Amino acid sequence: MTELTRDRAPVLKAAIRRLRQLALATPDGDFVGSEQELSDLLGISRPTFRQAVRVLEQDHLLVKRMGPHGGCYAARPDSRTTARSAALYLQVEQATLRDLMQVSNGLQICLLNLACDSTKSAEKERLKEFVESLSGAAAAEDLARFLVLEREFERLVLDVAGNPALRLFLQIARKFVDESAASQALIANPAMRRMRRSAWMRMGEAILSGNKAACLEVARQQSDAFAALLPGDAMEPLAVGMD
Repeated sequence: MTELTRDRAPVLKAAIRRLRQLALATPDGDFVGSEQELSDLLGISRPTFRQAVRVLEQDHLLVKRMGPHGGCYAARPDSRTTARSAALYLQVEQATLRDLMQVSNGLQICLLNLACDSTKSAEKERLKEFVESLSGAAAAEDLARFLVLEREFERLVLDVAGNPALRLFLQIARKFVDESAASQALIANPAMRRMRRSAWMRMGEAILSGNKAACLEVARQQSDAFAALLPGDAMEPLAVGMD
């Protein structure tokens, strides 16, 4: 075996677990401690400590910095980190746009059910303000503005739903659907954007009134329209960017 011998494995595992707890207990970006401080605190050697740090760096829970203010700083993984791993897996498995739409549609149904049942008044008020701002047609005319507003609508509905696991999975599925050439071609058409803007307004109003049936019906209509307009190559494996 390498430096990580059978005798050292339990020590390293314990060090990783305890260092992970320290990182999670420290706010993102804050100083956790120097190498000397933390290795003394954990009661481990410098080589073992450095191995533990490498593992937590891979998990995006620690960042090791050099220099006068060097040491270990707390970090947090984000959806982009998970999305990159998911992108590689989906490409290996030759997932298609239709595969991803099936997942995305199922997640959206769950999202809208939770949002309609939500009692989060502050989050609903922000959604209400957003829906009221969509009364004009400008949101659908400019593609760049449309894409910003689409992300904002989804974020606000996710805030109302209040499920972090659903947020992560839906964002990952959405990333691949939205990055496909077929999806981008559809959204480039102003008629499609106007249809989507109208749907945001109707779904938002249904969520605010708790009208689950109306909300799900709008979502179904959108999904059916999108699927009907997809080209034949939507069954081809996706090649999604890893950025």
